[in-house]
Amino acid sequence: MKQKLSEEQWFWLVIFLGVVTTSIGLALFAYLGTFSRYTSDDYCLSAFFLNDNLIDEMTRRYLVSSSRYTNILFIGLVDKVFGWYNVAILPALMLALFVLGLYLLLKETQHILVLRWNNWMTLFLASSVIFFSVLQAPALYETLYWRAGMTSHFAPLVFIPFFGAFLLRQVRRSQERTPSLWIQIVCLVSPLIIGGFSEPPTALMITVLIFGIFATWIWGNGQFRRSTLILLLWSLAGAFLALVVLALAPANSLRLGRPPPGFLELVFRILRFPFEFIIDTLQTRPTPTIISVVIPAFLFFVYGSEPSRNISNETRSRLGILMMVVLVIAYVLIAASFAPSAYGQSYPVGRARFAGRLLMTSALMIEGALVGILASNIRTKFFQSIYLRRLSILALMVLVLYPLRTAWLTSMEIPAYQQRAAAWDKRDAEIRELKAQGVRDLVVRFLSDDQIQDLGDRRGFRLNRCAASLYGVDSILAVPMEE
Repeated sequence: MKQKLSEEQWFWLVIFLGVVTTSIGLALFAYLGTFSRYTSDDYCLSAFFLNDNLIDEMTRRYLVSSSRYTNILFIGLVDKVFGWYNVAILPALMLALFVLGLYLLLKETQHILVLRWNNWMTLFLASSVIFFSVLQAPALYETLYWRAGMTSHFAPLVFIPFFGAFLLRQVRRSQERTPSLWIQIVCLVSPLIIGGFSEPPTALMITVLIFGIFATWIWGNGQFRRSTLILLLWSLAGAFLALVVLALAPANSLRLGRPPPGFLELVFRILRFPFEFIIDTLQTRPTPTIISVVIPAFLFFVYGSEPSRNISNETRSRLGILMMVVLVIAYVLIAASFAPSAYGQSYPVGRARFAGRLLMTSALMIEGALVGILASNIRTKFFQSIYLRRLSILALMVLVLYPLRTAWLTSMEIPAYQQRAAAWDKRDAEIRELKAQGVRDLVVRFLSDDQIQDLGDRRGFRLNRCAASLYGVDSILAVPMEE
């Protein structure tokens, strides 16, 4: 008993160490976000709220500019709450919310599946999913640090786990009573709001809810099935309504430029793009991909090797089938998130592939966990050896240190981010000084090192006009300048 107690203590010490290291890795990503500044469409999205009649401007935007109705309101809210430097606050805030939302979703999943995980283990899994997803983000700067891109493709994925946790909690409670009217309204309105950020997360939500309805219809029973279907159908109605609003926007014809592909061509692209994405990930980022599988494999091997956590032969067979089902579902969900881009006749841009990155990371970690559980229940002397368990704990301790390597590499990018932020702050100070002097037509320095399109050398350029409106001057011209 003393020996087992010692091993158990070491195991949970490793879990705590994993929480610390993944938190450090995410903290470095968040720190880089503090150097984010207004760039490209950020000027226009903030200047949008300077107009007097918001309703008229929202209608005009929907007709001629963008179908996305929630992200512009979200930007107005953060502008109001956090002020001018909200772009430097959002990355850290959204990362923290992402981990919290996924933690709550996993907690609710535990309750439904009757899993007895420690809270530290749940937090470690949540932070690991977010860490490996952000680490392998196809276009990290556009996805997390550029506010215009983040609000369309990162933010909705942050809010979906919160809604998922709420929905699962209501599903658990529906075993006792029929959902109240206000619960049904929340289930309708929440996906409608989240869906307004952009099309890929909306398509993803719809597909997940369809899977949920199908599973409930097949395996649910009695009052539980009826109450659960009420919740899921209202949620699906909200997500579908959001997609309809996005799809019917007259502005879409301007964004697409060309007619959409035919049905067969569209289906071919939807099936092909996820395959290309998965292959590209395995080829370009093999190390973090492998580690994201191996960590949960060792974790659940050690966790499941306790005799009290043994599973039956029937359960082992089901887990083997589940491994195949997880891969199929993950592929379908990635395809769903890529479908809007396929309809728009292009392979998804980097920031639009982040949903696929999150799904692939989650699926790989689930596969690793299932492998670990199955291995822990192999009744042979080798797999039941106490020495193999100790070796697995040691290997897990080494693996959870991997985020520290990423944190070290990320820290090497800090000077470049600092330099860009300092250049932007210097120009911002010059603009405000010129404005204070009464200058209305400004000539300012062009920021050549900015990763996203900066202000241009034409006063009529869209971004220049938005920046002039935001600063409260007549015009702004950006040209290269010597120090």
